[in-house]
Amino acid sequence: MRAVAPWFAAPALRARGIVCTLLTAASWSGCAAAQGPSRGQQVLFAPSVAWVSGPDQWTVQIQGRIFEPAESSPGRRALIDGLARGLGANSSDPLYRERAGYFVSDSIHKARISVALGDQVVQLGPSDSSGYLSTTVTLTNDQVDRFTRDGVIAFESLPTRDNPSRFPGSAVLVAEEGVIVVSDIDDTIKETNVNNRAAAKANTFLRAFKPVPGMPEAYRAWKESSGPRVHFHIVSAGPWQFHKPLRQFTEASGFPDFTWDMRSVDTTNPETLVKELLVADPKRLYDFKVQAIRVLMKRFPNRHFVLVGDSGERDPETYATIFSESADRVDAIFIHDVTGERADAYRYEKLFPIPTAKLHVFCEPDELPHSLADMH
Repeated sequence: MRAVAPWFAAPALRARGIVCTLLTAASWSGCAAAQGPSRGQQVLFAPSVAWVSGPDQWTVQIQGRIFEPAESSPGRRALIDGLARGLGANSSDPLYRERAGYFVSDSIHKARISVALGDQVVQLGPSDSSGYLSTTVTLTNDQVDRFTRDGVIAFESLPTRDNPSRFPGSAVLVAEEGVIVVSDIDDTIKETNVNNRAAAKANTFLRAFKPVPGMPEAYRAWKESSGPRVHFHIVSAGPWQFHKPLRQFTEASGFPDFTWDMRSVDTTNPETLVKELLVADPKRLYDFKVQAIRVLMKRFPNRHFVLVGDSGERDPETYATIFSESADRVDAIFIHDVTGERADAYRYEKLFPIPTAKLHVFCEPDELPHSLADMH
């Protein structure tokens, strides 16, 4: 998911004062670290990776977000109504209210949660201003064998005095060798049309998510041809607030299972909302994605990578940076052309001054190879 800046920018900016006022009124006022989740709060974990980190050792990442649903708060319900005016939406439309509700859900800052992983209790927190929590846990091979089912380690949050719910999460065991396909979302696997403000607005908040035709089939073909040697990982500069509907979309569309990296954004802070979303800094989004891919490559030093994105924003620049640093580990770069720039365009000549057969710019997914082995 990408930043929503392009389609907010013009008439929607007139609603900035309304949005900021409503955000200020609705903001959570807690400041001390507290054990969560409290009554009415939820925890949403994102599928993460587990990797070999020693001779008899695996490291498991646990990441998630603690929040209170927007519809639980009169102030946030009013904020959803206010955003509808800026977006040109029908504030009573169920799909709009669901999407906007994810976007402005009340991030719980400085919360701690306990997670049961096998026979261990793991502490996460304190959460950042967006409600995001992350930690890593070291396990022995024996523990991994005992805790794993079908290549997945399951865990769940522990109930608290105020909230009896147990929120589930998982981490995927990713072997030391093979290929990781790093994928963007907008205009790569999901139709967003970021170059058209009105369309991007509608495709993000008002319409059912739709896959880029042919991309589920392309990814499934790669999975079927490579089996367990290939792993799929999302790196998106969009906010974690949209993780749930995006994950539901990828599952419903028939994509292979993904692990996820998204961006921590405090949409409850008026200044941050304007700075990060209304006038998003492309360099900030670029820096996030470059760093996320670098971390992934460091965790899997023996794996090769296939990078898939689109030309709508800065995926070519992001992947060119990674290629310049680790060309021997990047098997291919696939860029979905949504800007009318083919591989011989000046943009790519500048990014890849030494021509490489690893760069592929495609218009239709049927131009992609049917097997990862065909890339060599």
